[in-house]
Amino acid sequence: MRSFTALHSDSITLHLINEDKLTDIFALFQGFPDSKEMLDELFRSYLPRYENGRRTNFGFYSLLGGELAGLSLLSVDSWEESAGSTGADVFRHMRGRGVTPRSKPHLFYLAFELLGLNRVATGHRVSNVSSQRSIAKTPGFQFEGIMRESGVNERGEFEDELLYAILRRDWLALYDKSRVTVIE
Repeated sequence: MRSFTALHSDSITLHLINEDKLTDIFALFQGFPDSKEMLDELFRSYLPRYENGRRTNFGFYSLLGGELAGLSLLSVDSWEESAGSTGADVFRHMRGRGVTPRSKPHLFYLAFELLGLNRVATGHRVSNVSSQRSIAKTPGFQFEGIMRESGVNERGEFEDELLYAILRRDWLALYDKSRVTVIE
């Protein structure tokens, strides 16, 4: 895979999170009302992970027009099956600006063009209306099913998760890969 530090498109730049940059990233995430929550999520979900010497977790911090917006993630779930999944967390003050759906072309480019995956999945709990709206705004995601009572929500109740995915062939038909710039 080609080495890179960031992906840019549509006034959004996704900066790859690596261990050697954590001090700078930690400092960048300070001073917001939800800084602690976002940092907790950064360290829980967005750090690099490896399997058999191959990176499987590609976490990014996102900038919208130079302003810190949040986090985006592409995980390789199976190299053998060419399958991955995606997720995002956005600072509260940046919500409603389309950061997550506008970051998906970057992640799809990484998945399909750079990593050679065939499928990228995502999902949301039924109560997560903002994730539902974000997925609906992302061309290519198709509803695939429901995982009944797959997790526990903030109120401690079991809740269903709605599942979606995009295939490489859908991406090729819907997206212009030349709009994503790879920054080395």
